[in-house]
Amino acid sequence: MSPSPRDVPETPERSSSSSALFGAFRTLTGGRIKNPTPSTPSTSATLTPVQTPLLKPENKEGSVTSAPAARLNGGTEDGTPDSTEHGHHIANRRVVTSDVLGGPLELNELLEQLNTSRPLSDRIVAIRKICPILKEYPINNALILWSAASDLLDQEESSEATYAGYALLKNCVKLPDLSPIERNVFFNAISRSCDYKDFNIRFQALHELTGGGRNVEAFEPFVAPFLSRSLNSCFKAVREARRARKQKRSGPTLKEDDNLAQLFQYIIDVTRFNSKIFKEEDVELLLNQVMGICKETTQQADIEQAIRIFDTLITYTHIPTKSLKSCLEVLCDVHRQLNSLQDPTWNSLSNLFKSHVGQSSVSALLSILLDDPNSSGRRKNIPRGVVHVLQKLLLQNGIDGLPKVPISLLIPALKVSLAVDYEKHDADVVHLISAILSERDLTLLLLEEDDWSDLVAILDICARRTDTVSAPAMRSKNDCTSTSEPALPAELNADDRNTSGDDLTTILIALDNLREDMDFVQEASVMDLFMRLANRISNSAAESLVKYCAEERVLHPSNENWLESCRALLAKIYRDQKRPCSLRILIVKALIDTYNTVESICPEETVSQCAALILDNIKEETDIAVLHELVDFAVGVADRASDEDFADIINLLKAPLDEQRGPSPQPPTTLAYWASPAMRSREVPSFGSSCNILTTAFVRLFTRTLNQSAAKTRILFELLLHVAGSELCETDARITALKLLFRLRSDANHAIVVSSSSEGENIACVLCRTIETAVNPETVEDAPQVESKQEEQTSWRERNASSHSPHSSLTRHSTRSANATGRVSMPIPPLWMYPGPKGLPEEPSATASRHTFSYLNPAHGADTAVRSELKVALWLELIISLLQKAPDWEVYSYILVHLGPQLSNQSLFRNAVPQLKLLRSVVCEQIRASTFHEPPSYTLLKKADVAVCLFHILTILISYHGHYEKSEEDELVRSFLHGIGSWDRTSKWCIHALTVCCHEIPLSISKSLDNIIQKMSQIITQSQIAIHILEFLTSLARMPHLYKNFREDEFKMVFGVSFRYLQYVRDQRERLSAASASQSGHKTLRHSGASRDFASISEQKSRPKDKTSADDLPQYVYALAFHVITFWFMALKLPERRQQIPWITKNLIYTDRAGKEVTEEQSQVIMDIMQMVAYSDRDETAPEPHFAKAFDGDVSSKTWIVGLSLLTIETAARTGISHITSRRPCGTRHWSVRPLITQPPRHQVPITTGLASEAFYTSSYVGILPDDIFQAMYSPLHFPSVLGTLPDMPVALPQDDKVRRALDAFDRNPTVDGHKVGVIYIGEGQTNEKEILLNVMGSADYTAFLGDLGTLVRLKGAKFNAGGLDTRDDTDGEFTICWRDRVMEIVFHITTMMPTNLDDDQTWTNKKRHIGNDFVNIIFNDSGLPYNFDTFPSAFNYVHIVVTPEARASFVERRLEEDPDGRNRYYKVQVIPKPGFPEISPAAESKIISGRNIAAYCRLISINASVFSQVWYARDGGESISSWRNRLREIKRFRERYMDQESPPHTASPSSPLATHNLGGSVQGFSNSQARESVSGFKRTSVATFISEGTNRSSMLSGAVELEKQGSDGSKA
Repeated sequence: MSPSPRDVPETPERSSSSSALFGAFRTLTGGRIKNPTPSTPSTSATLTPVQTPLLKPENKEGSVTSAPAARLNGGTEDGTPDSTEHGHHIANRRVVTSDVLGGPLELNELLEQLNTSRPLSDRIVAIRKICPILKEYPINNALILWSAASDLLDQEESSEATYAGYALLKNCVKLPDLSPIERNVFFNAISRSCDYKDFNIRFQALHELTGGGRNVEAFEPFVAPFLSRSLNSCFKAVREARRARKQKRSGPTLKEDDNLAQLFQYIIDVTRFNSKIFKEEDVELLLNQVMGICKETTQQADIEQAIRIFDTLITYTHIPTKSLKSCLEVLCDVHRQLNSLQDPTWNSLSNLFKSHVGQSSVSALLSILLDDPNSSGRRKNIPRGVVHVLQKLLLQNGIDGLPKVPISLLIPALKVSLAVDYEKHDADVVHLISAILSERDLTLLLLEEDDWSDLVAILDICARRTDTVSAPAMRSKNDCTSTSEPALPAELNADDRNTSGDDLTTILIALDNLREDMDFVQEASVMDLFMRLANRISNSAAESLVKYCAEERVLHPSNENWLESCRALLAKIYRDQKRPCSLRILIVKALIDTYNTVESICPEETVSQCAALILDNIKEETDIAVLHELVDFAVGVADRASDEDFADIINLLKAPLDEQRGPSPQPPTTLAYWASPAMRSREVPSFGSSCNILTTAFVRLFTRTLNQSAAKTRILFELLLHVAGSELCETDARITALKLLFRLRSDANHAIVVSSSSEGENIACVLCRTIETAVNPETVEDAPQVESKQEEQTSWRERNASSHSPHSSLTRHSTRSANATGRVSMPIPPLWMYPGPKGLPEEPSATASRHTFSYLNPAHGADTAVRSELKVALWLELIISLLQKAPDWEVYSYILVHLGPQLSNQSLFRNAVPQLKLLRSVVCEQIRASTFHEPPSYTLLKKADVAVCLFHILTILISYHGHYEKSEEDELVRSFLHGIGSWDRTSKWCIHALTVCCHEIPLSISKSLDNIIQKMSQIITQSQIAIHILEFLTSLARMPHLYKNFREDEFKMVFGVSFRYLQYVRDQRERLSAASASQSGHKTLRHSGASRDFASISEQKSRPKDKTSADDLPQYVYALAFHVITFWFMALKLPERRQQIPWITKNLIYTDRAGKEVTEEQSQVIMDIMQMVAYSDRDETAPEPHFAKAFDGDVSSKTWIVGLSLLTIETAARTGISHITSRRPCGTRHWSVRPLITQPPRHQVPITTGLASEAFYTSSYVGILPDDIFQAMYSPLHFPSVLGTLPDMPVALPQDDKVRRALDAFDRNPTVDGHKVGVIYIGEGQTNEKEILLNVMGSADYTAFLGDLGTLVRLKGAKFNAGGLDTRDDTDGEFTICWRDRVMEIVFHITTMMPTNLDDDQTWTNKKRHIGNDFVNIIFNDSGLPYNFDTFPSAFNYVHIVVTPEARASFVERRLEEDPDGRNRYYKVQVIPKPGFPEISPAAESKIISGRNIAAYCRLISINASVFSQVWYARDGGESISSWRNRLREIKRFRERYMDQESPPHTASPSSPLATHNLGGSVQGFSNSQARESVSGFKRTSVATFISEGTNRSSMLSGAVELEKQGSDGSKA
């Protein structure tokens, strides 16, 4: 039995805010749902329906014995029991108390009071007394009792009477063993009224009558109608009560809610226990009433109870077909909207689906979707619930007896349901399809369907509707009230969010993943959908779409809609910037493929339309990689376009450049720029900024159009100038433009060509723009953090360069501190490096343009449409402006490095003379005032680095001196002079430039030469530039016209520089020796610049194989210093030489740390050469083999060792005529002496001793011996007491064959240093070694160059050192070129002058035999290509001096020039060393030299290079010995062998500063007294001097008297 209403807990009062609970069914109710009232729990046991017992007549006394079945089972038309006849019959009877059996005696009296004739109040009082009696006493014939009071139920005017009647009825039905008639009558009494006011007591009576719904005997047909009416009236009352309570906004829990809950439970109980009595119309009646309540209620509890009724009816009865559809609509809607009721709702639906009407239910669901959306009663939300249920059924897929949903019927039904534009329903449908595709089994079922058109249509419709909704998640209030469904609360309305977009995306992804499983038709449908929904599909699906279009040629003209498809891809996928660039690039490539097809088969208008589709995207494109593809396409189109279309495309590409400048591209955080090339090759290439992409396109087009169209080239040139000079453009774009502009060159005919390689590596090293010199992050981290002394600290660049570059020690001034105040900051990676991973984006043509020129002769005339003059002057003006203002450092540094190499191409700037003069003026002024720009601090560079670059530019500008005024030339020299010593790294570059000036503008050099020498003398403390100063002085000494006005002071400054460097080398040597002696381990002395690290003596002995390039530099400095002394002493005027000898000699002798005076071998030979040339400029003599005639008598010979010379006298015995040979370290001299023998006076006594006097007149008479001649010239006096120890006495050598052979060997030692230099001509386009060596001739300017190198000499029978060339059989040619001065001799190995036989393979190998063994080769490069050092592989080629015409020309063009000899042309000279060989040449960076001076310049640098190469070559085996020192050593060997053993020992002199020195008091041949005398001067006397050559030159042999005088003078000093 269900609990009574009073047992139901009351619902607490609700506030007004909580009363606004949204309704559960928008489509079923129009009101608002409140918080649900807790339903009354059922206490009835869950039982199976019981059989109602058959009604049997009871044979009781006083009771109705029989009742017709029709009356028992009959009823009124409205379904109520028809008891009118019994009622009237009983009511009209008089109540007989004896008819009522049982009860107390007063019952009869009370019954009398019930009579209708009695007053109503008495009757009510009687009933109140009868009711307790009925509870205590069993009463029979209760019907008689009831009949007496039944009329009270009709007393509507008296509620008290009505209530009393129902109270009596309630007690009557409780009586046991009621007969069917009684039950029927009582049920009729209960059901006769529909007034809700007595519902509670009537329901109690009914509940008692039916036993809580278990027993409905005697009124079965009338239960369902009565329950339906009661449910209706009860719900109406509840609804009115709820409305009233809502208006009051507060109040206690409504009893009506409890009544309704009890009624729901009662219906459930009745249905469960009496299911078989329900007919189809009864079930339909109840279902309709319950569904009506569900549609109208606002309480979730009502819906929950209704669901229970549905479930009970579905479980225990049969759902009528008429009600199936409506029932499903309600259940589906509840299932969709109320999450808390989904489980019970689905349980009810599952029971329905599992029943015999399960498949019919599925069909009903589908029919709901197929209903005409415009039919009456149609509500938009009903299909949503159906879709939800169908989705769940689909996912169950027949599990647990559930029916399957046929896909073939579902998809069309879903499509029909979309006829109404309802966004939420669209989302549900899309979600359902997504669920199908998420299950593999369902997907397989879908794949079995041949026609996917409905599926595609559904997705297309939903997508289009979604796209048109701007705010699908929120509707306005008016929209909400206009619909039939109220809004649900947030916690209930869980599905009211628009997820169709996500589901649609999931569907599209799933369809993309199914491509491999689809057939052709399905794939075509899906791809068509993808095309329409391209803006929605995933990146993977979009990629599949693009590939499909490409494979199936959807985008090609074979498809009539190809143009629309192209536009769709662009609009829906490509223009979505959030798409990955790889996908967008794929689209661009597909469209480009389309364009290529269209271009070949379609008319021009279509081609232009297709091209515009792609090109119009350039302006708005922001992705760098995609922009690169677009621009790449634009380049191809522009390259083939007409001039008009070309201009349009260029304007299209130019448009983004004019927009606002965006953020500059940031360099990578990792220092990838500093990585090795191998590391950089693995990096993903970067395109830089968008501006750089466009500029790269202009560069590519320029290289392509240069040989095609003059008009296009002009447009691109001006555009590149704009980019390079515009600060609105990104820096990397400006660099890209500069890369092209700085590679512009022109040939001899002024035709423009783009160089394929960069130039200026050494300048790039200055700014640390090469891998070897770039900043190493580890090095920077290790940089000193505190300030240290400059001389003890090297910069990070020097330390880094020393570990990477073999040339670093020669190109860096390491005295620059890393940071004067603290730790160095990490460097910022640059935007460009030399030469960089890639130069130009495309390899330019090696052929010069036939359309574009740097200069067109107006006299020749030119068609501007065919031939055009490039405005190079504008380019030079732009450079000047960039140098003057403060541009970006990357731009500025690029200009500094690359301007010089381009200026070397004079043909390019033929028409820009005013700009060249302005550039020279600007650079000179910036240098003079130091107003050029300083590098940013993050570069770790200094202002001196920029100054070096400017001096390099100025050096190139020297070659344009033909356009300068004399004052401008003077300013050039003054600028270079200013750079010496002004900055710590510019001195070397300025000295090299001054070397060029000596050749090109000698007058300006001569004017400032005294200042130049003075400036050099002031910076001699900078040891790193020692080599460069000394090389400059050696070169200058060979140009007497420059210093013809020199005074004594200037000469002394030159000598002083050499002495200072000699002293430096000596001090270095001694410090290293002392360090090595005091320490057990080796310690290297750090020094800056070119002579940074000098190896100690111990290191040379212990580790001869570990020397670096810097270790041999001191020897070279040592040799150069002595060369300077030698050359400049001979440059003195003859009368002034003797005056300088004492001072020079004094400085040649030095005192070591032990206090001993030391004279080195080289000093000794210098003293010797000074004596030889002090009084004569004619020092070349030759022997005269036939100096004596037959009548002079027999000739006898004798040789003496005199000091450090060998004196040989050959004397004719009769007349005394003698031939004297003086062999000295620096040369051999020959002269003749004839004694003036006369007849003795008459009064002289005849010779009576010796032979008979008559023998005097015979031919065999010996009257004069060589000793007589020797004694006459060298006869010392012995005064031991006065002079002390005398000098070494001359020693006569034995007259034997051994001595004669030794003298012959000595005579074979050359008196000058010999050098051999190869000369190779490379013809046009030649790169192969064999091909080059087989050249038999060169160009006219090459021939002129050879003529200027030296003198043409016949080889056969040559007496000089031919440098290995054959001098007997002309196997190496008949002639060669030689050059010689007083100190050295050069033999040139010229390959074109050597015999050449094209059929003999030995020809070129014979040439290679010579030039391959030459340390230095001069390469005359007429190939038009950059020279590669490895062209001639050799272990002995250390230096290649490459001479290249500044403007290339073919062999024929050279012949046709006005100046075939090249005297007025200019050439680039660059010294290229072997890897690992120090870069010490002034031409390490290219120098521009005129044709008239090129040979002299190359000869000078080749001499210095050869000298250093000899030092370098001998670094492992010892030291390089000059010919003079070798002769000196040979003389010393004679002395050691033949001198008297009792002579005082003398200290051997050291051979060089790097040799082990034995410090004694004197040296052989030059004692201390001699040395001291040499300081005060030489006093020479000649006993007899005869000049066989008939000149006034003299030779001196000093005797003992001379030496004694020198000694006495020295003692006085």
